[in-house]
Amino acid sequence: MNYIEFLDYVHRYYIPIILVEGIRSLPEGDRHCLVELSERLAKELPDAIFRTGNAEGSDEAFAEGIKKVDPARLQYILPYPKHRKMKIEESSYKIALSEMPSVAEVRAVYHTRKASSEYIPMLEKRDKIPILHSKSRYILRDTIKVIGATESGLEPATIGIFYGNTENPMKGGTGHTIRVCKQQGIPVILKKEWMNW
Repeated sequence: MNYIEFLDYVHRYYIPIILVEGIRSLPEGDRHCLVELSERLAKELPDAIFRTGNAEGSDEAFAEGIKKVDPARLQYILPYPKHRKMKIEESSYKIALSEMPSVAEVRAVYHTRKASSEYIPMLEKRDKIPILHSKSRYILRDTIKVIGATESGLEPATIGIFYGNTENPMKGGTGHTIRVCKQQGIPVILKKEWMNW
């Protein structure tokens, strides 16, 4: 998807929800590209909301650009209420998985299982093994970033912009989030596309 096609797509929505995220191990040389892109999008799309998970690396770089324009348009979906709290502006919206009704988690489990079968054993044992409970919060958070949680006022994402692993963009949490987007029919834009914008 080129930039004009992207703009045409998001302008179909009254308030587009744009996912901006990616891998934690962001090369320092690419950081400015994420900051510049997100700042540009925040300026050119004044009605858009930008959703992220507040992880180190890509999430943080994308958020940095949006904060320069309007931190109130950032929406953080968190695995825990205090997850990297110091990195979140007071005016930004934030909600943790534990602050949502249980039906949101049940739905997230369903869609996580459907998108990434490798997480099924972890999800099935998460209530019995504390470390799996902790890890599952992150992957369920990734699912909710895409599908939303209308009970908590979170609409589904409109489109996703990702900075993924070059060799294997479908790896880890970022790959899972991309699979959930595709499962839900939500367009995905990878770095090989948006780096040319």
